[in-house]
Amino acid sequence: MTWKTISLCLCIYGVLKEFRPSESYFIPYLLGPRMNYTEEQINNEILTVGVYASMICMIFVSLTTDWLRYKIVIVIQAFCGVCIYASLSFFTSFTSLIVVQILYGMFVATEVAYFTYTYSVVNIKYYQKVTSYIRAAHLIGRFFSGFLSQVFISTELVDTYQLNFLTLGSLTAAMLWTITLPAVKRSEPKPETQKMNVIEKTSEAKVEDGDDDSAENNTEHSKISWKYFKSMCKEYKSFYILKWSFWVITATCCFNQVLYYIQSLWESLSHDKCLENSSICTNTSEWNGAVDAVYTIISTFITFLCGFINMDMDKYSNLLIIVTSFVQFGALYISVVYKSIYVSYINYIIFCTIYQGMMTIASSEIAKCVNKDNHGFVFGVNNLLAATLQSLATFFMTMGGLSSSSKILFEWYAIFCLVIGVCYLFISILQVVKK
Repeated sequence: MTWKTISLCLCIYGVLKEFRPSESYFIPYLLGPRMNYTEEQINNEILTVGVYASMICMIFVSLTTDWLRYKIVIVIQAFCGVCIYASLSFFTSFTSLIVVQILYGMFVATEVAYFTYTYSVVNIKYYQKVTSYIRAAHLIGRFFSGFLSQVFISTELVDTYQLNFLTLGSLTAAMLWTITLPAVKRSEPKPETQKMNVIEKTSEAKVEDGDDDSAENNTEHSKISWKYFKSMCKEYKSFYILKWSFWVITATCCFNQVLYYIQSLWESLSHDKCLENSSICTNTSEWNGAVDAVYTIISTFITFLCGFINMDMDKYSNLLIIVTSFVQFGALYISVVYKSIYVSYINYIIFCTIYQGMMTIASSEIAKCVNKDNHGFVFGVNNLLAATLQSLATFFMTMGGLSSSSKILFEWYAIFCLVIGVCYLFISILQVVKK
């Protein structure tokens, strides 16, 4: 297959796996009459399990994605997705929800295989375009998901429970589609980038020449594995990779936290509006699907355009990160201060659109500088550290009683974005001073 055909197959999978119309109304579904959970239970006892599960799963995924050569990990992701929505469709117990969150943690963790698969089969000169294509496909799936869920809910064709069956059907199709993805072979070793493979071949040659001492062989292979692991860790010695990775880790942590709790914030704002003026009380959070559709279609165009941007990122990356971080801070902070669900909708669109565009750029820049056989490791470690940071934030906020109020949570998320911007401002000042 050509790189275009492979990218197309992966993009189709991306659209299918992201067509999850029930996600736009997941919190309303849990709060509804069928599940009947409270906001405090959802924030403190249910969603937190998914955060911790994703961190644990990231450890295994980051260490095995390159070794498993991506496709198997993608199949596992699709299978987990099917199990999640089958469980949500047929079970209502608290235990089943905990299982759902654990599986969702695995589903999120294995996402790294989707975003790094093509880097192992295409030439480095296509990385920027390929990154924009697969992220655009990811967002197109979410657009159709948000748009159709909004249509179904607004016209009352289906309810929040029945949306689970649409999601289950799409993820089943995604799992079947993974069969079309070609297996990824390990790239040919190169002296400057595959030194550990050369060492490994030398070791194997020694065994063929008559070295039958199994204990010595095991020791030798252990040394090779350790050296190979260290060679992967050396990817982070590049300041450029380290700089972009730090942004990916912190920004992904904040983005995921916002995604986890944004529906709780909207439900809270909607409820407060009802209490203020019960005579005109309506369920204003019913526009969740439309908001997801708008943010994803805008993000799709932006990520697609990012594939054709010709900018000196080495020169302007710090400025780009600083400006976008401050804008994200403003978007989240205004959402809480104005206490309007419609203002929150607009700022959510701004926040998510910025993240998707920046992630396209960051992923492309990191991929260009990383050894072709180490993409899964580097992106997996970044996701693992993001999940770890997210778990720590969730733990301390839960212990401090902050997660009981969605508004307080979003004040802290806004401050977190501000801190990211200040960190890169400080880095920029140091670089100018050193020059």
